[in-house]
Amino acid sequence: MHTLSHCSKGEGVPTQYAGNRKEVKEEMGNWLGELAPWDAFVTWTFDRIVTANGAMFWAKRHLQWIEKAAEQPVYGFVGAERGGSGGLIHLHGLLGNVKHMQFYCGKRFPRGMWGQKCCLTHAWPCGIARARPYDPQLGAKHYVAKYITEDLAEWDLFGLPTSPQSAFGHKGTEFTQTKTR
Repeated sequence: MHTLSHCSKGEGVPTQYAGNRKEVKEEMGNWLGELAPWDAFVTWTFDRIVTANGAMFWAKRHLQWIEKAAEQPVYGFVGAERGGSGGLIHLHGLLGNVKHMQFYCGKRFPRGMWGQKCCLTHAWPCGIARARPYDPQLGAKHYVAKYITEDLAEWDLFGLPTSPQSAFGHKGTEFTQTKTR
């Protein structure tokens, strides 16, 4: 079993690409499922093109806002995905310590009205979002884990006592897009 204390010592994080992508996804999903009690599964999109670094910057910034709104420490796992149609980056994540917050208020806002304070869905300031209660039976932990094995392989843990890594034992910088001069 992986615990937060294991992670703070650098243990327990699957770091070796020992098998095929399906096996790594399964191992990572199991690790995520045991890592912490999750409350929400989220998807965050962008209304403009962003880099993987830019997407992760906005995720961290938004999680800081959620933590203030939650009035308690919040933790999460966020992975970036490059979409199949057009290759645009969006994020999927698991959040903890947000069970007491409203996930969806039931309102429908016109396009472009993001960053509302009514619920977790509408609070995302960069585009369309979804926030749903986490159900371990639905496999969200494996769904977000699949992005670890993709070419982008950009992910991070927030609010947990561990440092960011990729599934391949690196810090993840090898897989981000950089500007050429």
